[in-house]
Amino acid sequence: MGMNVVPLKDLTPEEPKVMTLDLLKNMDLNDPQNEKSRGQLMVELTYKPFKEDDLNKSFKDEVEQKAPEGTPAGGGLLVVTIHEAQDVEGKHHTNPYVRLLFRGEEMKTKVYNLHVNLHYNIAYLCTLVC
Repeated sequence: MGMNVVPLKDLTPEEPKVMTLDLLKNMDLNDPQNEKSRGQLMVELTYKPFKEDDLNKSFKDEVEQKAPEGTPAGGGLLVVTIHEAQDVEGKHHTNPYVRLLFRGEEMKTKVYNLHVNLHYNIAYLCTLVC
């Protein structure tokens, strides 16, 4: 299957960033195995900083992750929307799903049997606190 990494420091607060990510065999960009196309994933990332009114005691007790560098005091919410996957390939069969890892927390879409092009349109929320 494939993977990719998105640096959070490249996000502008309140500005959605749509990205088409090429899926890689591993994160070594010089590895010849990464030259083979493994498909693409279209995602949208939006960082929404907390406003003072948003910070209440019950929300602060939730699982917290460190915010990107340059985040205003108070942290925020990272919204990751998985839009679609295209031309995904598998070893023996194609039963694709998206697995999102964010600072140790794993989120996973439904597995779709025998598909290579999928439309997910599912959003995941990740809490960031300074």
